[in-house]
Amino acid sequence: MTTVTNQGIGWANRLTIGRGLLSLVLWGVLHAIGNAGGPATTLWWTAFAIFVLTAATDSLDGYIARARGEVSVFGRIADPFVDKLLILGSCVFLLGIPGIPDLLPPWAVAVILARELLVTALRATVEAAGGNFQAGIWGKLKMALQCVAIGAVLLHGAGVGFVQASLGTVGGGSFTLTHALVLVATVATALSGGEYVVRAVAALRAAPPTPRA
Repeated sequence: MTTVTNQGIGWANRLTIGRGLLSLVLWGVLHAIGNAGGPATTLWWTAFAIFVLTAATDSLDGYIARARGEVSVFGRIADPFVDKLLILGSCVFLLGIPGIPDLLPPWAVAVILARELLVTALRATVEAAGGNFQAGIWGKLKMALQCVAIGAVLLHGAGVGFVQASLGTVGGGSFTLTHALVLVATVATALSGGEYVVRAVAALRAAPPTPRA
């Protein structure tokens, strides 16, 4: 059984903090792309490299924490927060880049945001009642699919051909691989939110009643 401690900043938490700082750097690069007024291919590739590095180390800090016995309250709070910085922050800044809302529509970003707000509220409620609300398989799957989708959008902006390949025509416009990956990630996000609702209801029903004052 993993013990959660209040110990100082270990290597796992340092990595989490580093991921958070990289997310902020990514925001800056995406902002620069939005203000470039041109193709900005180098900036797109820079954004892609930063995003991949940050996303690829998502599970590493948790592994290090468990392996070194550094599981902490700070880490449990900071790790999902950094994930939100990476995913939601990237989506917001991408929406400000001309042409990108066609690939990553505002409604898809709204679904992602709504799911995160919902799960945050459910987690707080369940854990306040003494339940366990750790990330499940659907949560991990949606995170992976979101990373793939955002990565595809970044590659699309860099002009990479295979993500720009048309899979057909929808509404008079080309439906590319990037569109498909964003759609799959959005559906998985919505389903993940539903799965968390089911788990939260079950956990709250199983929780012992709160004593009355």
